[in-house]
Amino acid sequence: MRSHFLLILILFLAACSQQTAPQTQSSIVFATVTPTVTSTDVDDAAPFGSASPAVSFANGLQFSNQTTAANIDLTHTIALHRKDDGATMMGGAVAGDFNNDGWQDLFAIGGGLEFDGLFINQGDGTFENKAEAAGMAELHVGSGAAVGDYNGDGWLDIYVTSFGPLGFMGPGQNRLYRNNGDLTFTDVAEEAGVNQTSPTMADGFGAAFGDYDLDGDLDLFVTGWRKDSHGNRLFQNNGDGTFADVTTQAGIIDNGIRGFSPCFADMNGDRNPELLLVADFGTSRYFVNNGDGSFTESGKQLGAGMEWSGMGSTVGDFNNDGRLDWYATAIFDNEYSGRGDGNKLYFNQGKKFIEAAETTGVNDGGWGWGAIAVDLNHDGLLDLVETNGWEDLPAYRNEPSKLWLNHGTMFEEVAQATGFDHALDGRGLLNFDYDNDGDQDMVVTTLNESLFLYRNDLNGSGTNWLRVFLNTSAHKHLAPNGFGSRVRITIDDKTYYRDIVGCDNYLSQSELSAHFGLGDAQLIDELRIEWPDGSVTTRTGIEVNQTLTIAPE
Repeated sequence: MRSHFLLILILFLAACSQQTAPQTQSSIVFATVTPTVTSTDVDDAAPFGSASPAVSFANGLQFSNQTTAANIDLTHTIALHRKDDGATMMGGAVAGDFNNDGWQDLFAIGGGLEFDGLFINQGDGTFENKAEAAGMAELHVGSGAAVGDYNGDGWLDIYVTSFGPLGFMGPGQNRLYRNNGDLTFTDVAEEAGVNQTSPTMADGFGAAFGDYDLDGDLDLFVTGWRKDSHGNRLFQNNGDGTFADVTTQAGIIDNGIRGFSPCFADMNGDRNPELLLVADFGTSRYFVNNGDGSFTESGKQLGAGMEWSGMGSTVGDFNNDGRLDWYATAIFDNEYSGRGDGNKLYFNQGKKFIEAAETTGVNDGGWGWGAIAVDLNHDGLLDLVETNGWEDLPAYRNEPSKLWLNHGTMFEEVAQATGFDHALDGRGLLNFDYDNDGDQDMVVTTLNESLFLYRNDLNGSGTNWLRVFLNTSAHKHLAPNGFGSRVRITIDDKTYYRDIVGCDNYLSQSELSAHFGLGDAQLIDELRIEWPDGSVTTRTGIEVNQTLTIAPE
């Protein structure tokens, strides 16, 4: 109760300050609120970080809606409305450089009555929809998507979950769009063995690529939400363009999982990525990778996966202690079946997790969906963004998205104040640097509405950055694009960590880079890349404000 009262007081003072002082001159000092840790299994040497004193309001952070100016014209339009179908929960988008020209492109789901869109970045702030020429302009009840070079040919492919075309809905309708390298794609899902998840019905929501067996090719996990569909499946890459369903052999039991958002991420530091699965109705799972091709479900034992109505997911090192933390979105409503207890933020303490969403101020996101962890104001700390809304209930209809700035041990909600004014029925969310100016921009998908592009117009001093892509094409024992790698930088006595993970934000996926905000730092002392095979690449004396592509030595 004391910490809850302190949080309310802090937010009240923050609101008062924003009304009486210029936005760039806030002098609020954010209090340190540390969750109580009592378990003997927790590494007490890992603090939750330190609060930033006298943080200027948003550090010059401002967003502008560039959807029309960027020539992005796609309106998600669903064809079904029955809740048991799940169509009102669909609508994803993914980012990736699909033509290898150095500019991030977009693929977005149309919804059943609108064609999917493939928006190719023109390098001048605009996009051109090439879906028809690429062979991807289909009418189908699409759900989500994931990006990864599954065949290791150097071109990013796209996996799409789908219920199929209207009138032909049923199992076996998912797509795997193989990138042909000439801005055309071929659907090879059936021959690759990944077109079907549920054996009995149309199902398929989130999907994520990741190299769970560390053999150098990308495996795939696909979630299913519909009751009794048994649609949560793990597909192992055979290395020949095909996959094998190894769900049962890997120890993953779909015992009523209502899956939404999967993520492959090494949470315990042994280089073997865990499988994090955010799911509805209290069925989230945390599968520990045993390193022998199998997993052990350990969520409740380790203090993770406790959200009730889990939907979106993101991972990141929010307190710069070298360990990946986990954030899951959910419904915040104490009257929602008595279980709407909101989002969960699991701080990784080495041997266990400590849940701290309420004490850090990020538990109430309304009816949460997509989430991303990204340093938007370049102060070195990962911020949190969440989109939300549910049209069937007035309290959640057209609900404003959330943007929480990380101040060390507290988060400050600044979405509307920074121009991130999305207030519709949001679903998917991703970050990417579409204009190559160093800061991360955002895309929000919206149920029965337009796709929205928000450009980050960060300005002012103390906004330096570094952006790193990984190239493993000459090292076939390592997963493409550095999946599973850790990038760390050291400046003076501070170290920052970013991981290249296969994570579904909620039907969506962000760009595959390690992005660092550097504040006013002028030089990076050391850049260190830890590859999944245990090898290390080190660079020293790195200049700031540049995008690098690095390969293993």
